[in-house]
Amino acid sequence: MRENAKVEIAVGLFVLLGTAGLAYLSVSIGGALLWPSDRYSVHARFATVGDLTPGAVVKLAGVPVGEVTSVVLDNYAARVELRIQRELKLPKDTIASIKTSGLLGEAYVSLSPGAAEQDLGDGDSVAQTEAPLDLFELIGKYAFESDEDAEAPAAAPSAGAKGSSFPDPLE
Repeated sequence: MRENAKVEIAVGLFVLLGTAGLAYLSVSIGGALLWPSDRYSVHARFATVGDLTPGAVVKLAGVPVGEVTSVVLDNYAARVELRIQRELKLPKDTIASIKTSGLLGEAYVSLSPGAAEQDLGDGDSVAQTEAPLDLFELIGKYAFESDEDAEAPAAAPSAGAKGSSFPDPLE
């Protein structure tokens, strides 16, 4: 009976460790933080945010450096809260842009640091922002452009005319 007790205790410990590991991975992959992180908060105001949602990545030079914690409406503009790694010091004249991964990928915030001597602190505001490019608006603008709005194409030289890149086969 004593040998069975040792095996049962070993199996029980294995199951507990496996369950704790799975719980940690589930929480980590979901994006939740179990322990307070070493980050500071800044916010930015955008005229529009497109498909940006809380949990989106904040990147600098293509490298993830933080996350979007909230997107709320504030006086007819979108106020976006960003949590940035504390060791990353951003100059006060940093520009925040909303971009997408690929043509129709997930939206993220891209930071472009400036050259100011003072840095953004916890709770400060990013003064310069760039709204996302609206692909569907651009397509609609150019796809449904009327003939009156379109510029008349320059008259093409006739075949065989001087300056033509194609020789006249009849000459």
